[in-house]
Amino acid sequence: MFASKVQRMKPLLAKSWEADFLATPSPYERHRQVLFSEKIQGMRSAAIGTVTIPPGSKSDHHMHEKSDEFWIVTKGHGKVNVDGNEVDVESGSVACAPAGSKHQIINTGKETLHAYWIITPSGPEEALLKMMGKL
Repeated sequence: MFASKVQRMKPLLAKSWEADFLATPSPYERHRQVLFSEKIQGMRSAAIGTVTIPPGSKSDHHMHEKSDEFWIVTKGHGKVNVDGNEVDVESGSVACAPAGSKHQIINTGKETLHAYWIITPSGPEEALLKMMGKL
C-alpha cells in the first residue's frame, strides 16, 4: 500500500467591496471589476468579475473570439443582446453570449443593474486589467 501526502487546498476569496474598479464614461457608462483571473490567482478555467450599469446605460458591443461570457444578474432589469437577438434579464437571471458572438448588456430599468460576469476560458479580462493598470 502506498502512502501519499494529501495537499489541502484553501478556498480562494475575492470581496467585490474591496476590489478596484474601472469607471467607464458615457455613452457606455459602467463600473467593472475583475475578481478572479489567471493573471491574479492563476485560474485558467474562468475569469469572474462584476459590472454595474446605471439606468439608461449599456456596455459597448464586443466579442470574445474563443470565450463564452455569462452574466448572473443580482439586481435590476435589462437586456442582453447577442448577434442582434435580445433577451430580458432581471435579478436571478443568467444569460450567455457564446464565443464568437457580438454581445452587449443594457440597463433598461430604473435602478442600477448589478451582475457578475464569468468568462470561460479566461483571457479576455486581461484587456480590462491592462486598462486598470494591473498588468
